[in-house]
Amino acid sequence: MPVDRYRGVSLQRELVDTIEEFINRHHERGYKSLADFVTDAVRKRCEELKILVPTPFEPPRLENFNVNEDHVAVIDRKERRIANVYFRDNTMFCDVCEAKDCIHTRYALKLPKVVEILSKRGYMIDEDQGKIIQTPP
Repeated sequence: MPVDRYRGVSLQRELVDTIEEFINRHHERGYKSLADFVTDAVRKRCEELKILVPTPFEPPRLENFNVNEDHVAVIDRKERRIANVYFRDNTMFCDVCEAKDCIHTRYALKLPKVVEILSKRGYMIDEDQGKIIQTPP
């Protein structure tokens, strides 16, 4: 380990003993050493105090662009395009995946506005799964 990348810190023996005892009794917490524990504790405190620079925000892959009566436009940052999910003839279709069931259709069926519109038309939606449970009669 490069010496210039690390610095030592003195801690009271009683505190160190208590922490080491905790580490030995709670392997499920994932700490392998006193250094792991102290580094984690210091990092969390620095985040609370806003000392550390936050990690850059990465926007989600999918985002609602707009909701229309007959389709939903979904921004797909991975594909770098807009996917249109159409609702016609008691079914839906994604123009990017050319499929009735894909990441874009499941995302669209989790949008509250889409659920509201389709529910008024007689659809039953499982919002957690992003799936149509029942189509209108």
